[in-house]
Amino acid sequence: MIQKPHILIVGAGLGGLAAGLGLLRAGFDVDIYEQTSVLGEVGAGVQISSNGNSALFHLGLEAPARHWGVTAEDKLVRHWKTGQSWSIYERMGNSQASYNYPMLMLHRADLHSMLVESVKAIKPDAIHLNKRTVDFEQRGGTVELVFEDGERASGDVLIGADGLHSRIRHQMFGPAVARFSGTIIWRCMVEASKLSAAQLRPVATNWLGPKAHVTTYPVRRSEIFNMGGQVDRDDWQVESWVTEGTRDECLADFPGWNEEVVDALGKSKKFYKWGIFIRDPLPAWNIGRVTLLGDSCHAMIPYLGQGANMAIEDGVVLSRCFEKSEGDPDDALARYEKARLERTTRVVNGSASMVGTNHSMRLADPVDSIKYIESQWEPGKAVARYDWILNYDASSVPV
Repeated sequence: MIQKPHILIVGAGLGGLAAGLGLLRAGFDVDIYEQTSVLGEVGAGVQISSNGNSALFHLGLEAPARHWGVTAEDKLVRHWKTGQSWSIYERMGNSQASYNYPMLMLHRADLHSMLVESVKAIKPDAIHLNKRTVDFEQRGGTVELVFEDGERASGDVLIGADGLHSRIRHQMFGPAVARFSGTIIWRCMVEASKLSAAQLRPVATNWLGPKAHVTTYPVRRSEIFNMGGQVDRDDWQVESWVTEGTRDECLADFPGWNEEVVDALGKSKKFYKWGIFIRDPLPAWNIGRVTLLGDSCHAMIPYLGQGANMAIEDGVVLSRCFEKSEGDPDDALARYEKARLERTTRVVNGSASMVGTNHSMRLADPVDSIKYIESQWEPGKAVARYDWILNYDASSVPV
């Protein structure tokens, strides 16, 4: 019987916590190292589609996810000016009930808190704060982390879940080249009490325009309305989730847009903006006893709404690989990379391909815009674009 390995995880974001929780539930010893001094997540919404919830429910989080989230009755595309809508589910010949799991719309902070609490319930001291990783070393079957404060931690396996600017990835494979996409994103949240019942329908909506698109949906038991507006602009190329803009600057990016969108944007109190960058997915994730997870190895732009879903899937599949291998680290990591690499690469590339789809000057023409939407979201294309993503079940795929 192989002794179960001690697993180190760098990064206490959604993916790192999902991996840690899955491994702890499977009986492995895990320590998670986070560079920030306070656990938390950015104030934004996140769509956990049926494939993501297969993973969340496997981790024992169905009850809190349903409690804090809003179950999506549909996914819609809408015309930026007229508000005409098309149901994606209907055009796919499916309803939400066709999938084994629901789509839930959540506040990232609520989802993060669920994961933190569940990890701590199994191992109260599993998460270590103020631990900025600066280096790691492999010696035989041992991996040692080196932190900025001079302390070290050693284990049998290291998982780099430290995001876009991953220090672990950089040491393994060098810097990840980021190409500016030509778009920026605005993030806003509005108190539900300020909006109409029509605006707060439990649906995920993608408003499509000539040079911008806006994604909207309610979160936190419909108490908050989340908005993300992606705009073609090349004058802001800063990749930061915490840079604030102004209401006037934001509204100036949506001239002539439907009143529902403009009204909701105008009622937000804070406006955050950042540039959207494209990174090529890595062709391999493992070196020795070290691997990567989530944005550290397959960062993607948000045009398919799958970034968080892929990271959570990674965590569940990784933990299942360790169970399958009966604790053999080398076998587990080989299984993990084989199970996840092709799927995540396909999602990264699919997301990038949507840059030229969600925005089109054809949408400026009242007649041609209808033809454009109906052609780009016709049933065959809708199925090809989404169905293979949504039908994936991280809790049962072969590992």
